[in-house]
Amino acid sequence: MRPSVSYAHLVTAPAPQLVAVLLEDSAAPYRGPDRRLRPTPLLSRYTFFGGRRQLAGRRAFDDREAFVDVHGSRLFLVVVAIVALNFLDAFFTIFFLSHGGTELNPLVDAVLRVGTWPFIALKSLGIGVCVAVLTVAKNFRFAKLGLAVILGGYSVLLGWHLWLFAQVG
Repeated sequence: MRPSVSYAHLVTAPAPQLVAVLLEDSAAPYRGPDRRLRPTPLLSRYTFFGGRRQLAGRRAFDDREAFVDVHGSRLFLVVVAIVALNFLDAFFTIFFLSHGGTELNPLVDAVLRVGTWPFIALKSLGIGVCVAVLTVAKNFRFAKLGLAVILGGYSVLLGWHLWLFAQVG
């Protein structure tokens, strides 16, 4: 018969010590280094191919700001909306420039002087990378705030474009 063990001292124990005690007390024999002793990496082989992590954590001492592999339909809709609004912004920018408008952003204006396709490619790549990073880090406050700011900003910008379109048309 196994002696009774008190786990009260583990409430404030660091995670590696807690994992070691839990492993020591388990019925299964220890079979090598424990993956739980290291934090979850930002990118791993499971990030894009077949991950199973859907929630940030399942134990009381797990941090809510953690990386997961599977993302929900709400996040998918936000990402699709951002990408669609990005393309609409590019379309309206080119439309207004072809009708005598001027680009106020000097960086965008420099890219537009190179050509329309480089502008669309650079704009798509830029927002694509930003949204991809924020999607991978979706459980972190900065990512949630970033996605909300981008979606809100593009929504306001689309409203501005539609108002300008009504003035031109």
